Amino acid sequence: MQKQASLRKKLLSWLIPLLLLLILVDSSILFMLAIDKLEDELDADLFASAKDISKFLTNYGNAPNDILLLENASHVFLKDEIDKILYSITDNKQGHLLSGNKTLQTAQPVALDDEDDYDERDVSHYYYNTDIGGENFRVVHAVFNIQNAQGKQSVTIKIAGTQKWRKTLINSILVGIVVPQLLLALLSFLIIWYGIKKGLAPLDALQDAVSQRSEQDLSPIKLPNIPQEVSLVANSVNQLMEKLQHLIAAQNRFVADAAHQLRTPLAGAQAQLELAEQATEPSAIKALLPRAYQSLDKLLHTINQLLVLARSQPEAAATVNMIKLDLNKLTKEIALEIAPAALKKQIDLGFEPSLVPALILGNVDRLNDLLNNLIDNSIRYTQAGGKITVALDVSEKRVNLTVEDNGPGVSDVEKGKIFDRFHRVLDNQQGANEQAGSGLGLAIVKEIASLHGASISVADSTLESGTASTKLTKPSERGLKVTLRFKRLTT
Repeated sequence: MQKQASLRKKLLSWLIPLLLLLILVDSSILFMLAIDKLEDELDADLFASAKDISKFLTNYGNAPNDILLLENASHVFLKDEIDKILYSITDNKQGHLLSGNKTLQTAQPVALDDEDDYDERDVSHYYYNTDIGGENFRVVHAVFNIQNAQGKQSVTIKIAGTQKWRKTLINSILVGIVVPQLLLALLSFLIIWYGIKKGLAPLDALQDAVSQRSEQDLSPIKLPNIPQEVSLVANSVNQLMEKLQHLIAAQNRFVADAAHQLRTPLAGAQAQLELAEQATEPSAIKALLPRAYQSLDKLLHTINQLLVLARSQPEAAATVNMIKLDLNKLTKEIALEIAPAALKKQIDLGFEPSLVPALILGNVDRLNDLLNNLIDNSIRYTQAGGKITVALDVSEKRVNLTVEDNGPGVSDVEKGKIFDRFHRVLDNQQGANEQAGSGLGLAIVKEIASLHGASISVADSTLESGTASTKLTKPSERGLKVTLRFKRLTT
């Protein structure tokens, strides 16, 4: 038997990957937002340094002594303990370097950012990355229009800084985001695992309640305080157990009835054989043997009927081969086969086929058993000289099979019982006759009809009571009409 994955594992296998994916997306978004904010702040610091230099030039000018003072002051306001800071000041009109690093002045961008336009009308700037002396620098390129003692002047100020501190902060942010997210994932996993465990606890209780029962205990399962979904499963199990109880009870009754039915002819045959054994005259022995044979024939008939009934149980439906067939042809063949038994009792057995093919989906062997038992039952309970009509009628959706006789019929109370196993109608002469059937004929008809999805109805016959040679005078002799309705195949 293949081992099935538990529901707990399936739920975890569905939820955990989705949770990890959610945390991964969430972490990525947080990291990108944090990095963007960090980049903006660090870039703003570079631009602030460029503005400080522009203010110095505005306040003091760009004469040689002023530039020397600026170079000395730059060691103070451009000092950084981690990153190396470079600057350059270029006169835009003449294009020569006023102060700072010449390499930075001519350095070309490696990665140029989108230009940012600020509200200040005298300022335009942008940021980019570049390599100087084998190191990667972040550069702000800013143009300032300044007014000082030397007059109005346009200068380009570049401030560049290495990215060691920037990378350190990025790594710190990454750790600061990833570690809490991992802890959140672990905590979420524990919460999900605990929630699933508590949620599936009623199923575990139901499993224990079922697995710990013996095969004899089919009483309802009682689990207090269970959720609706588990309650539905428990109710389904209880309904199944109730059906099993009825099935087992029916099987027990069937076995008991079958044992009784088989015991009677066996006891009769045994008694006849014992009498024959004690008899001394050959004529006496010869007279006893037919009765023994008769009991054995009845036993054989009952056994055959039991086998047919067993083959027609609902659980046999999966193994029954259904084919498309014409019920006209099959019914005619069975009627011809059983006609000698009707002639022996001087019964007028007639067959009326439908005007169009009576096509149904059925099993030939099972339908043979159905027709044999249905017509045979009618012959057994119809008086000598009576009449039986087997007719087929086809409607738009149904094929109706009717077996109608003008025999003694059954009372309204008996109509609800004649399809029960081992039930015989005892208020007529045939019921008390030794040649009566096993009480399984109509039960077989019912099972086979159910196997084919056909419905059965019973009514009083509309045939005349008796024939020209035999008239029935008892008011109770009203005949019986059994109708089976099959689903019609149109193609």
